[in-house]
Amino acid sequence: MLQKFGLYDFLANLIPGLAFLWALSWLGQFFGHTPIIPISESIGDASVLIAWAFIVGLLIQGVAQGVVERIVLAVTGGFPSSRWLFDGGKGFTEEHRRQLKGAIRDYFAEPVEPEIPKDADEKTAKKLRLRRYQELFYLCYNLVDQKKLSDRPLTFNAHYGLFRALFTFALALLAVFGSTLALKWKEILQRDSLALFQAILLFLILASVISYFRMQKRGEDFAKSIYDLFFAFYRQESIAKKHTEVALPTK
Repeated sequence: MLQKFGLYDFLANLIPGLAFLWALSWLGQFFGHTPIIPISESIGDASVLIAWAFIVGLLIQGVAQGVVERIVLAVTGGFPSSRWLFDGGKGFTEEHRRQLKGAIRDYFAEPVEPEIPKDADEKTAKKLRLRRYQELFYLCYNLVDQKKLSDRPLTFNAHYGLFRALFTFALALLAVFGSTLALKWKEILQRDSLALFQAILLFLILASVISYFRMQKRGEDFAKSIYDLFFAFYRQESIAKKHTEVALPTK
């Protein structure tokens, strides 16, 4: 389980970093600059390239988690693991949401709703619910992890991190190539490369859109897999408990 997660985590950092370094190297060589990191067929250069790509990938992940994700959450209203527990929220039917909340309340002996002051406005009440629902999700996540119920959530979470980094990577390159096109407009026209840069920008826009929606989808898959695994485990435990109670002899 940890080995699979380690591989996914490594690739989630390496792939965006490698692609980002290659794009910057291509852009520098296009304008006649020597690449900072040598790229050749030697094992030494390949090792240096992988190391730098991993470092850059870590930095991209840091920006993705610390900046981009916060902006996305502010726009979308929070993680799906929290939003789906709101009455009328998407992701679950009302019946399943009620059953899930009941299972969490029964298994963990925890209240599912936060204590909201009477004088709290709607915005404050929503923040308190988001925080409480995320705490409930972590309870379910920790149970799934401790019981080793499935590797599937780790895969979804790793994919989420990968697409989040790719989304950040595409946005960063959009800024780089867009500013280069604006600043080097005359030189690009002289090289008859305007169509090439326009195609690159179009590709980066498409990559941003695709990465964003795949990031959202994998985040939803991760939340749903945790809740589904917890609920299935709770149902099994409840049935086993009932059978045990029936099998006990009565005095």
